[in-house]
Amino acid sequence: MSVSMSASSLNTSSLLRRTALLLSLTLVTSISSAVAPVQANFTMGMDIQGQRLNLYESCAEGSVTCNNMLLVAPDLGRLLQTTPEPSKSPYAVKYYSAETKHSLCKDGVTPCRFQGCTFEGEDFDGFIDTSNHEISIRSKWTVDTYSATYKENATYLPLASQAALIDQIYNTSDKALNESYRVTRNEVRRLYGEDMAADLKKEQTQWIKQRSKNCGADTDHLPRTQVEKVCFIQRNALREQTFFLWID
Repeated sequence: MSVSMSASSLNTSSLLRRTALLLSLTLVTSISSAVAPVQANFTMGMDIQGQRLNLYESCAEGSVTCNNMLLVAPDLGRLLQTTPEPSKSPYAVKYYSAETKHSLCKDGVTPCRFQGCTFEGEDFDGFIDTSNHEISIRSKWTVDTYSATYKENATYLPLASQAALIDQIYNTSDKALNESYRVTRNEVRRLYGEDMAADLKKEQTQWIKQRSKNCGADTDHLPRTQVEKVCFIQRNALREQTFFLWID
């Protein structure tokens, strides 16, 4: 009896080990097949009101279709849903699996014209329309749909890696913006007087508040997360381009 129980125990133990090994191999295969969000796999950056979305792909060169893609972005369920009151908490970085979408040729099988990229979230399906520069999501549970236009951007600004790089770019951007504002205000004061300089200061204050609203920030209007720093970097660059209007 004891021998029989021992054999049964050994068989059970062996089965558990084989099952664990199979699960481990499955997990490793799953992880290794996923595209890594690194610059080498970076395909396209998309900007929506300063918020950055990064698309990555890892498919064989020359492939017509690609189902090994990844969209890294602020929570799109929150970003694109503009009707509710905006949350004061920082945007969470989300990872959405993605793939290309093509129309089919006459044979009904061969992929023909490239239409864009589909991606999937927990509660919605999404589509990137590269011809119209529009990104849209559709709820899986209701008839709600949301969309926004984006601006394509080739500059690589990661949202969830290379934090030191983003810190460096942000600090440089912040100093450049402050210096441009200081120089512009002094020039406006010299050319047009104190009242006009005061108007510029008022506009800059309102712009800072709006940047915090669009990007997210703490009570001192400073970014709290890497996502917010990336948004600040892009907003700052656009703001610098408008200063010349005050002295043109």
